[in-house]
Amino acid sequence: MASGVHAMTQGEFQYRLAEPRRDELGALMADLDHLAETLEQGRSARQRWLASISHELRTPTTILTGELEAIRDGIRPLDLEQIDSMAAEVARLRRLIDDLYQLSLSDVGGLRYQFAPLDLAELVKQRIASFDEAAKQAGVAIALTLPESVPLHGDATRLQQLVDNLISNSLAYTDPPGRLQVSLSVRSKQAVLVFADSSPGATEDECQQLFEPLYRLEPSRSRRAGGAGLGLAICHNIVVAHRGWIRAEPASLGGLAISVSLPIR
Repeated sequence: MASGVHAMTQGEFQYRLAEPRRDELGALMADLDHLAETLEQGRSARQRWLASISHELRTPTTILTGELEAIRDGIRPLDLEQIDSMAAEVARLRRLIDDLYQLSLSDVGGLRYQFAPLDLAELVKQRIASFDEAAKQAGVAIALTLPESVPLHGDATRLQQLVDNLISNSLAYTDPPGRLQVSLSVRSKQAVLVFADSSPGATEDECQQLFEPLYRLEPSRSRRAGGAGLGLAICHNIVVAHRGWIRAEPASLGGLAISVSLPIR
């Protein structure tokens, strides 16, 4: 056991004791093996995270570099079309940086929450209404089912961010003409908010990974509007801060159903 702990301090997380015992020492060995496995998974996740961030940053910077070099070398003229193209890549970088900042804050508990009584039904209704034009442009029809009132104790700004991220996710990754059904109900002192859209969908295994940072389904739900796959990870942290849970599963409409449960007041 001493050798195993020493190996882990040197970063050798693949070390396993794996000695079958049914006493206290056997339990301790099993815990050490579990610790080593957890540390190994954490290191792998951190490496994937860094690789994903590098990839996300590389794409827009490569495009910007190519366009600027083409303009400098006289291959392309500096006109409004080129400026708009470069502005779009800069906006994409800004969204990625903002999302990474929000996610890092929420991961370390740095997001500020101001909890107060609110009506979740009214909040959802207002946020859905603000997406009417975006839904028309995306070719997605939104159906809304709400009770008259759902009292909640929460942070209105963060819950608006939660709803906005979930709506944006559905509009960005639903094939037109598509449908999005948003429903809110009260079950066993829990407010249950469901966003269910039409195809493309996801498998059960894929649904389990949707809330991991920078994860996107390929190719059916690949990035279309510059998203970085951070919105659902931020949603997860907001829901946890409100002592609730969030999960994803295949929807009956053929797409994805994301359910959020929050304790009501």
